[in-house]
Amino acid sequence: MIHPSVRPPGTKPDASGIPECRRLLGQTDRLFILTGIWLLPSSTFASFVTNPHHLLLNIMKKFTFLTHLLACWLPFLSAKAQPISLKSFSGGITEIVSLNGTLIFSANDGSTGLEIWKSDGTAGGTVLLKDINPGAASSSPARLIVINNTVFFAANNGSTGIELWKTDGSAAGTVLVKDIRPGGYDSTPGWMTDVNGTLFFRADNGTNGSEIWKSNGTEAGTTLVKDINYGSAHGDPQYLTNVNGTLFFKANNGANGSELWKTDGTSVGTVMVKDINPGINGSSIAYPANINGTLYFVAWQSATGSELWKSDGTSAGTVLVKDIYPGPFPSEVSFITNLNGTAYFKAYDPTAGTELWKSNGTAAGTTLLKDIWPGIADANGIPGFLTVVNNQIFFTANYYGTGRELWKTDGTSGGTVLVKDINPGQDASEPTSFADMGGVLYMSAKTASQGFELWKSNGTEAGTVLVADVNPGAADSSPYELTPINGVLYFAATGSNGSKQLFRLNPCVAPPAPNLASNGQTSVTVTQNAPAVVLTVSNCTGTLNWTGPGNTSGTGTITVPTSVTGTFVYSATCNVSGCVSATSSATVIVQPVVNNPNPGPVVTGNFEGYLDKVECVSIRGWVWDKDKPNTVMKLEFFANGNSIGTIDANIFRQDLKDQGKGNGEHAYSFPTPASIKNGQTYTISAKVYNSNYVLKWAPKTLSCPSGSRVATESAENQKTLEVVVLGNPIQNNQVEFEVRGAEGEPLRVLLTDLQGRTIAERHIEQAAATEPQRLSVPNSASGILLLRVSSLRQAQTIKLLKAN
Repeated sequence: MIHPSVRPPGTKPDASGIPECRRLLGQTDRLFILTGIWLLPSSTFASFVTNPHHLLLNIMKKFTFLTHLLACWLPFLSAKAQPISLKSFSGGITEIVSLNGTLIFSANDGSTGLEIWKSDGTAGGTVLLKDINPGAASSSPARLIVINNTVFFAANNGSTGIELWKTDGSAAGTVLVKDIRPGGYDSTPGWMTDVNGTLFFRADNGTNGSEIWKSNGTEAGTTLVKDINYGSAHGDPQYLTNVNGTLFFKANNGANGSELWKTDGTSVGTVMVKDINPGINGSSIAYPANINGTLYFVAWQSATGSELWKSDGTSAGTVLVKDIYPGPFPSEVSFITNLNGTAYFKAYDPTAGTELWKSNGTAAGTTLLKDIWPGIADANGIPGFLTVVNNQIFFTANYYGTGRELWKTDGTSGGTVLVKDINPGQDASEPTSFADMGGVLYMSAKTASQGFELWKSNGTEAGTVLVADVNPGAADSSPYELTPINGVLYFAATGSNGSKQLFRLNPCVAPPAPNLASNGQTSVTVTQNAPAVVLTVSNCTGTLNWTGPGNTSGTGTITVPTSVTGTFVYSATCNVSGCVSATSSATVIVQPVVNNPNPGPVVTGNFEGYLDKVECVSIRGWVWDKDKPNTVMKLEFFANGNSIGTIDANIFRQDLKDQGKGNGEHAYSFPTPASIKNGQTYTISAKVYNSNYVLKWAPKTLSCPSGSRVATESAENQKTLEVVVLGNPIQNNQVEFEVRGAEGEPLRVLLTDLQGRTIAERHIEQAAATEPQRLSVPNSASGILLLRVSSLRQAQTIKLLKAN
């Protein structure tokens, strides 16, 4: 007999289609099943008195029959969970965020306009939070971001214009933070970014132009950080990105064009990092990403075009990583994504076309990961929507015979593979709206028979399945704003009634919490430099996922070093088929060695060193011995005079080498111990281990809240710029093309030859959703031409062929 659970993924169970099940189901007059209780015929009890062995045989037969019958019914009893509609919104749903497990979102129910709503995951608990612009008018809440148990957003109450608002999830706590531009004019807060619990954003107060602002959630604490382009001119800060407490962004001071800037939250600490493209034209900074404490981004120079750069926050440390498309031609890098400290991204080079690349921050280490669709011209993989899930990157890519489908990579060429041809054949499934829930990718994808619907993938072909046909048949539900909260997926989609609806999907029965311990102990105390403590897991049949001090994470066994003193708490969950358990934890306490009778001889040398940064994540700086320029120095750190650990200063910094500090391997980054993250203020100092040399710029004070972590960075959602040429090679001396993904933005169109000579140029003040354009090409222009279309944040360059 074929077990009924063995069926194609995503199909519904159908026991009646199995011959053995049909036969058994036809015999249910011999056995009745009611809520799991089977009943024997009433005459059976009487036979027990005279023939007990017959009853035993009868029970055994019926038990065997019951076993087979339950196997047929089991698929119905274990049918997969389906999304539940919480509420319809005829005017649509825009943004969704989670505030301590409560959904906060923007929606329009057709009567109150687009306003701020909340939901506890039930239909009755999905309610209007506040009608900020009363009546049918909309306040249009946008750019929602959660910081310190508060949701900040931009909204218009009908009298103050578009200004900064906040909510704590209650109507009374939903208030205007500050009327930044008084008199009913819009300050239009944007590029909302969290930096260690402070909101940074762009706004225009009507006097200083569009500049960089910050807010602690109070009116008095909402202030202009710096008037970068002095007066009413706009500094126009964009691409705000938090890198370990330093905010990087693009801005224009009126003299250098749009360049890379940074701020520590003060006016004097808001400075241009580097004039990458000297002069007033700017370097067009774009697509920044934090890759393990280093900023990676895209910048333009006249000699190299738009290429991959990186910065450590200094001018000397802001460098071109690699000119991927040699010469003044742009490689059009985008989708920069961090996987285990390596940057992965989309880029173009003339050999492979637009494909998947990776970089370790060096030119030699910046390489094509895989030519997904070998060849050039139209043969481009064009990877997009790079998303890290379960230590791998899911993305979309195009390939001959499949169209744009779901791919994944583990960082190797061999591990970069098609996951599944979801919509078989050349017609693409166009996956989008990626979200990670418990190590499983949820997304929207299209098939010919079901349209755009909710799918999930564990990275295998068999495990890539349709979750639900939310809008039955070929009509699209087009799920978007996928938001996982505590093992439950919330999303917006078009339901069978044709309206946008808020849905809830609970696909999981949570497994038990794992046991995390060392030799059965969940709290272990050792002395400094004792053998490492090994925490092992039990009671987990799936994958253990753990996190620890300094935002470290991993799976399986945890090895805790004892070189640094402090209290270290590790938390773990168990993931079984995408369902996540409750969290368990274990604590390791490393105490300093007391009364060491042999501290060793006093170390002497010609030392030079600095305590540069003292932060809640790490303590950083550098030190070297001028007489031993390539020798690694060991440092000891102190809080209020008590030793908190040691570390070797062996990190390479190019600026140190450039300044003649030996081989440059003299920097350090000491993880701030959890033992001093308790809200108290400490005086931090450091010295060369076993010496009398105290680092310069010490001491410094430090105060960290309990359990402080690095704030997560935010980014603005944006559509991908798409340029479609209607006819290539060029016909009749006319270039016709359409531009999508830049609606409402200005566009610059430039047609040049390979020597950079301008053939045609055009400026569009405000692009339509689909912007049609036509350029005339002189008869004298022939051969390969370059069409470059640039919006505020993106650019695309396409090769054209013009015959004589």
